[in-house]
Amino acid sequence: MLPSCLTGHWCLYAWDMEKKRVHVLDPVLAQKKCADQSAVHMHIIAALHDKIFYCIVEHFSGWDDDRQRYKIVFYNLAHPAALQVDSAFYVTHYIK
Repeated sequence: MLPSCLTGHWCLYAWDMEKKRVHVLDPVLAQKKCADQSAVHMHIIAALHDKIFYCIVEHFSGWDDDRQRYKIVFYNLAHPAALQVDSAFYVTHYIK
């Protein structure tokens, strides 16, 4: 799990290495369509994904994983869209 404020508000990126998924939980864009969330997050996910796999290669010998096979999953969360100022509270809750 990686909390991030790179979008101007807090959100959470979570890598599921077994199911090959990147989960994106964004409290501010909670009710937006996947395409809208993707427009905000895709460049950030791509950069973080590359860096994570760089670290895996450097620190875990023998871990052979195809970084291209990961699916990115955006969520329409049950709560109303959060204000940017409250986004850290929501992300802390998601981590729990």
